[in-house]
Amino acid sequence: MAIFASRYERKLIDDTHELSCEIIAVKEVDGHTEYLLRVQRGHCEENSWNVLRRYNDFDRLDKCLRISGIDLPLPRKRIFGNMRPEFVAERKQALQVYINAVLMNPILASSLPAKRFVDPESYSQSFHDHALQNATLCLRTDTVWALGTSMGAIGWRLRKHYFKVTPKPPEKSSNKLLVKSGSQTHQSKHFASGSSNGSGHSIDAGTLEPGAEVVAEWLEYGPDKYVEEKEIGGILKSLMGLQHPHIEPVILACHTESGCLVIRKFHKNGTLKDTLCMATPKNPFLSKYGNPKGRTALSMKQVATYGKQILEALIFLHSKGYAYGHLHSGNIVIVDDCVKLLDIENHLLGVPAFYRPFFVQHSKIHAIETIDVYCFGHVLFEMAMGYPLQESVVRQITECPEALKCLLESILSKEACKAGLPTLEQLIGHRFFEQYASPEASCAANAEKPYFKISLQAKELLRLAATKSENRLRDEQKSVKNQKRIVRVQELMSSEEEKRKSKQKAKLEHKQSKLKQQGSLQTNNGRLSLVAATATASAAAASSSTAMVGGLSAADSFNRSDSTPEEPTLAGLKSPPLTPAPHLESIYQQDPPAVERQSSTPNMLAEDPEGDETTRSALLESICKFNRGSLRKVRSND
Repeated sequence: MAIFASRYERKLIDDTHELSCEIIAVKEVDGHTEYLLRVQRGHCEENSWNVLRRYNDFDRLDKCLRISGIDLPLPRKRIFGNMRPEFVAERKQALQVYINAVLMNPILASSLPAKRFVDPESYSQSFHDHALQNATLCLRTDTVWALGTSMGAIGWRLRKHYFKVTPKPPEKSSNKLLVKSGSQTHQSKHFASGSSNGSGHSIDAGTLEPGAEVVAEWLEYGPDKYVEEKEIGGILKSLMGLQHPHIEPVILACHTESGCLVIRKFHKNGTLKDTLCMATPKNPFLSKYGNPKGRTALSMKQVATYGKQILEALIFLHSKGYAYGHLHSGNIVIVDDCVKLLDIENHLLGVPAFYRPFFVQHSKIHAIETIDVYCFGHVLFEMAMGYPLQESVVRQITECPEALKCLLESILSKEACKAGLPTLEQLIGHRFFEQYASPEASCAANAEKPYFKISLQAKELLRLAATKSENRLRDEQKSVKNQKRIVRVQELMSSEEEKRKSKQKAKLEHKQSKLKQQGSLQTNNGRLSLVAATATASAAAASSSTAMVGGLSAADSFNRSDSTPEEPTLAGLKSPPLTPAPHLESIYQQDPPAVERQSSTPNMLAEDPEGDETTRSALLESICKFNRGSLRKVRSND
């Protein structure tokens, strides 16, 4: 494989990690607009990068994804006026909506065009050419099978490729000898083809059914591959000897330093997911499951029967020290009303599970058996409802019997994922299977006896590998939990900031309203005091006018030597008291109440309620015509 090292650089990337994208900037380059995308893988902010894309790149991506039949909101192309700032800003928002719609759809986000669009550095290499080279290398010494043409992207994994294989014509002079394996009583005859490339044993093509189609699957190692390559060959031989009525047997298994090639029978009816989506098995993955033309659910009898058979297979594997961990409807085939599990080798190769983005959100789901239980709940839900559960937990279940509802809630409810899931043994004893499962559909109905022989050393290696994969899962779950905590804190801080701003705004409004009230009160008080002062002055003037009018009637004129009572003082010396003139004394003596009526006009008017209207009008007229400027202050000679 050294000859391929310069042409293909393998990176251990978990393809199930979610990718998020944000258009952070727009710039004009050589007469066209480029959008700067900020992409992040998973929940770690450090694992992010920038990508420059034009509108034509978005358009090419949309053409590649149209095969899915999903209506995506790509903005239309515009020839004139596409460089105006207003149009660029609107297009930026529309393209953000489009890329969010792509990455939030599990089917579209897992496709190779979408991955290459946001992460060209990791997905720009030719996966197909690499798979073809390795598959050819694995079968170059095999005398039974010949590699055929590619079957296309019929599966959801980017690093898994399917090829047709055909039997090689028998060689007349062959040095290969027919030998007996350790599991000769439980398996057909094998051809020993052990070589330096790690090839295993191949079943004779004559033992297959006439017209049976065989497929070769090449899969790269994943990030959870913790078993050494020299030990993988022995475990693959054990998997080839595995026999169970509900597990699809492996015809050939061989490996290289990059991945593993497995040959098994291809079923023309496809997988359980093909049955539920009413899809053609050999069609591309996007066209089959992107927007299925029809969906169908299974009957309660089928759901219970198939579910019980799946549990029997899982319990058998765990009893032998081998974990499955990759249960989903695409890894299940139905043959003569009997379930058969596929991809039994995935756990050994360390590839991520289909439902990993879901159970990575729950810290209680980290053990291998718990993962199988959680995935079994999703498969059960999809069989009963006819469509997959698009969330990590189930919200509300209504269209199913009470027994099935109870079973699904014990696995997929939010409370169950927090408290802990039941075991496989507890699930198989649930009353739902007792009520609805067919009694004849069991392992006893099949003549094939379960068999799986694995060495103690291999069991220990698998146990250590499972522990390491669980630790990696726990670390990722902690990262997700911390990220959720940070998001909640940010939301809380933003809400507290909004509350603080709203409180400050309310205080300011209250203060402004108080100031307005005080201002209005001061204005009203000023007006009232001005009115009162005016009224007092008018009353004083009226009193003085009355007195003077009376004085003028008694005497023809004032004596210039008379002075007013209010005499200013100089140098703090008190002036001598003033005495009225002789001709004025009679006026004060004759009409003393006039001095009292000088206090206020209302009192003066109120003291004479019997006065007629003529007297009042005359008094008001005298007040209005009174001229204070004609008065003079005269110092007395006395």
